[in-house]
Amino acid sequence: MILKEDSAPSAAEPPLLLQGGTLLTLDAGATVLRGADLLIREGRIASLGVPEAPPDTRVLDVSGCLVLPGLIQGHIHLGQTFFRGLAEERRLLSWLRERIWPLEAAHDDESAYWCSLLGAAECLLSGTTTIQDIGIGPGARGLLQAITDSGLRAFAGQCLMDSGDGLPEAMRLDTDAALAATEALGDHFEDGPGGRLRYVLNPRFVLTCSDPLWVGIRELASRRGWPVHTHALEQRDETLAVRKLKGGRDEIEYFADQGVLATDLRIAHGVWITGAHLNRVREGRFSVVHCPSSNLKLGSGIADLLAIRRTGVPVGIGTDATACSNQLDNFAEVRLAALLQKVRHGPDAFSGLDALRLATSEGARALNLQDEIGSIEPGKRADLVVLAAGRPELWAAPQADPHDLVAFGASRATVRHVLIEGRLKVEDGRLTRLDLAEIYRQSERHLGELIRRSGIEL
Repeated sequence: MILKEDSAPSAAEPPLLLQGGTLLTLDAGATVLRGADLLIREGRIASLGVPEAPPDTRVLDVSGCLVLPGLIQGHIHLGQTFFRGLAEERRLLSWLRERIWPLEAAHDDESAYWCSLLGAAECLLSGTTTIQDIGIGPGARGLLQAITDSGLRAFAGQCLMDSGDGLPEAMRLDTDAALAATEALGDHFEDGPGGRLRYVLNPRFVLTCSDPLWVGIRELASRRGWPVHTHALEQRDETLAVRKLKGGRDEIEYFADQGVLATDLRIAHGVWITGAHLNRVREGRFSVVHCPSSNLKLGSGIADLLAIRRTGVPVGIGTDATACSNQLDNFAEVRLAALLQKVRHGPDAFSGLDALRLATSEGARALNLQDEIGSIEPGKRADLVVLAAGRPELWAAPQADPHDLVAFGASRATVRHVLIEGRLKVEDGRLTRLDLAEIYRQSERHLGELIRRSGIEL
């Protein structure tokens, strides 16, 4: 059914040589190495250029291909993968209350497992190697198990909610119970196989989390060293509702008062973040994850990435969820991010390299993983994506900047190989360790049961 991951790369596993590709390193100087080899040993990048490979090395010919760091999705809801196309033409709060929350509330561990594994397969096939998942309530254990079995590198955890208008009872946990449950899940899943899964605290957003829950999250983050990942400043309607609920304070003001800004705080969206907000957060461990397709689909607006980045706040990128962006191809988000900033600031404001960094080197910094992934450099983990040679959308004059070719032309259709810690998760466009046909069969069965349990009329 599903092939389980080995616990870690073995020293006995033969080295792997990617031979003859064009390496887009995404290092500080955006170095490009053409016709270069890349040697992987024990899950890490050993050397670049023309390395001397040991006799037992496996050679993978990537001549003419583009090799770049695996893509990083800083915000995703794998637990919503089943909901693609089921919540169309709604703004954020009605989208949540009328469709998404009733559907999420109907999850159990089995449905969440197959739903999340389906999303993980889509991520892998489109070149994503690292995700940060906001989680779900019911079914959280199934989601975390699916991420573990998929082989993705991840920050993930249970989605925490204990209050809020329109929130189903199945998702409205007792505050202390919610904190105890999430800590127990963290104890079970933290540093899963190979240390690829790290736990993150996921309060949904201000409107579904009470003051005591935020206090508990802050204390738990401090005690366990876990980051905090939440939604904030996504839509004006949301912030107006927050101000009404929290005595005139918006999300950043509220986080400051609750001590949450003192944590490693990662907010999804930040469409309506202001200069005053940025001045307040710039000295802390704070990042923003941009989700352009979702922001457009839900009518949220266009985040000003230039303003955010000028303050030194790192910006990541993600697809958000199939329930709002309809797809999990992060290359599509990279392209859209660049185009939207050009519309907002001018055609020279945001290059293909700028956009590609959101899903690689800067995306790694947004998750505090810059010492491990995000660029092709010796010593870093061998999380890589190889884009196929011979695709017409990547064919260009030799003088063209390959970063532009990838940012504006790459898609899931161009993905040939995907590696995580040097292991091929996708080879020649096919999953190597997941049975996609079985995932489809199980997903179809569990989706029908989930819709019936939700009670909504579609």
